[in-house]
Amino acid sequence: MGLFSRKKSAFGLDVGSSTLKVVQLEPGSKGYALRAFAMVDLPPDAIGEGMIKDPPVVVDAIKEVVGKARVQSKEAVISVSGRELIMKKIQLPKVNPKELGDAIMLEAEHHINLPIEEVYLDHQVVGQSAGQGGTMDVMLVAVKKTKINEYVAVVEEAGLSPVVVDVDAFAVQNQYEINNPEAPAEAVALIDIGASVMKTNVIRGGSSIFARDIAFGGNNYTRAICQRLNIPFEKAEAAKRGQEVPGVSWEDLVPSLEAVSRELSLEIQRTFDYFASTTESERISRIVLSGGCARLAGVDEFLSSSWGVPVEVVKPFQNIQFDPNRFPADDLYAAGPLLAVAVGLGIRREGDKPA
Repeated sequence: MGLFSRKKSAFGLDVGSSTLKVVQLEPGSKGYALRAFAMVDLPPDAIGEGMIKDPPVVVDAIKEVVGKARVQSKEAVISVSGRELIMKKIQLPKVNPKELGDAIMLEAEHHINLPIEEVYLDHQVVGQSAGQGGTMDVMLVAVKKTKINEYVAVVEEAGLSPVVVDVDAFAVQNQYEINNPEAPAEAVALIDIGASVMKTNVIRGGSSIFARDIAFGGNNYTRAICQRLNIPFEKAEAAKRGQEVPGVSWEDLVPSLEAVSRELSLEIQRTFDYFASTTESERISRIVLSGGCARLAGVDEFLSSSWGVPVEVVKPFQNIQFDPNRFPADDLYAAGPLLAVAVGLGIRREGDKPA
């Protein structure tokens, strides 16, 4: 009983490069219920492109966000993203689960341009052909050990125990599947655009069929505003978020926002082209946006008109119960796009991954 209740108390801690988020979920009468949530902003240079540049600042912010959420548990589920992360779908001859680990190790050396001893490897079987002697599709994930270690170090320094380390793109998928239980037959692109990294995960029928992280995010918008209007980063960030900044009107921002949205569209085009080169005749039917950029006015309509496919903004609390007296619905829904990763992490528990 002790072990079960201990596992139940873990919480999601999304260490984003501009905002830290905590989401704690517990079993509810219809799935999951929200037990705690909080957000705390980070200074712009504390984390860049998924790398921790100023550990003491990050440690203090973790303590602050956990205190703000009033989380009693010390067991955090965290995730990573960025350049030191490789995600690749590979095809292997069918083997039994006991042999799969060795087969993955052998195959990984062909697909990962880093020495195997420098990375943590993980995998998930995402599909297989029928019958004996066929093939299996496996999503291979490799992360540099130094990256995992630096994230684990700040979490431990803040007095917490990181019980699971996930990947942002897969956390977004966990969240999406809880809130959209009927898995569509067509391919859906989940695109989470954070401050400095854009994470794309294309899923079909409950499995990831393509995943990629690139260095592009909300900071590109903020820097463009800085340069065009010659104002400091903090003021540009506030203006981008729709806050009042003396001497800056929304019309002043529009040229910068439009220019970066065109860049964003090109980056997504490159990702989709890369995806098309890895699959036969697969077409993306819909895009679901999350991350801070998803809250930018008009970005969903812009991308929808660019792609000719429906673009929607994520609803991470659609199927999650919450007490509106403790968590005002307007606040939750406004913060929603920022919380997709944290909700996906809040679902995870130590030892829950299928073999």
